[in-house]
Amino acid sequence: MDRTPDATASRASKIVAAVMLLTVRRLGTLLPPTPTGARIGRGAMHGLRLVMPSWTVARFPVHEQTDTGFAVRGEWVNAVPDPGEPVVYYLHGSAYFSCSPGTHRGLVARVGHACGRPVFAVRYRLAPEDPFPAAHEDALRGYLWLLARGHRPADIVVAGDSAGGHLALALVGELTRRGIPRPAGLVLFSPLADLTLGLAATKEPAVRDPYASATTARRLIGMYTAGADLADPRLDVAAGIVPGFPPMLIQVGGLEVLQADAQHLAATARGVGVRCELQVWTGQVHVFQAGYLAVPEAVAALAEVSAFVGELDRASGPPDRMPA
Repeated sequence: MDRTPDATASRASKIVAAVMLLTVRRLGTLLPPTPTGARIGRGAMHGLRLVMPSWTVARFPVHEQTDTGFAVRGEWVNAVPDPGEPVVYYLHGSAYFSCSPGTHRGLVARVGHACGRPVFAVRYRLAPEDPFPAAHEDALRGYLWLLARGHRPADIVVAGDSAGGHLALALVGELTRRGIPRPAGLVLFSPLADLTLGLAATKEPAVRDPYASATTARRLIGMYTAGADLADPRLDVAAGIVPGFPPMLIQVGGLEVLQADAQHLAATARGVGVRCELQVWTGQVHVFQAGYLAVPEAVAALAEVSAFVGELDRASGPPDRMPA
């Protein structure tokens, strides 16, 4: 089902869009796709902590070695769950070269509250120091770590924003190919699907995205995909959506060029019989849910996440708890 929750944008969201157009979009055009550019971008994006304040969020760092010798890094947000308790597994965005669980902690906490679950936000490796498939490997290890910890696939919801949405889809595709049980559902904020940004470019004649142009996004994401075959099933995530894929909620802003990616993902999912709800929020920017302190649409969008996860819980029935 496609729907547009609001016919008009709030005054607060219009202010956010204007500020982003003058700051974030402009900075993106200046960043070179180099280690220096990545460091500058990371420093700037850490300013997100001012937008998504995290000083009141309970966090519990994780740095554990797996049985295979690889490290799983990240943090529990809101609480550390008991083994077998329902959780959210969160994959942050920012073009595979920037941000961290720290920059997204405020948003992650709100997602957890909306879902009524603790959240594990994985800290995956970033480009250009660690190009493809580093982030994909880390995302898979984090999920397998949750399973080893006693969390059932049916009690895991995977959520991600932007490139994190792409990574979430890639993760579920990889689980499918490996025959590993998949999570109960996916919550995707402004997910990236087409790494060539060709789909996004089709929206540019009608939309001036306050966050970034398709050209800028392509250049920055190229730090991660340099030398990779974009036909690799871990990168061509839409091709990995097959019958039996988990239900999906996709939220995207009406000012985003990534509307095209979201629409493509929804059409692909429905084409193979997968339940997918696509919400296009009028007048909203990329990952507008991060503006939950000031933007009413962000609060309403998180309420939609709560309703979606509640439906998943009701469909799965009472969890078969494992002993602590």
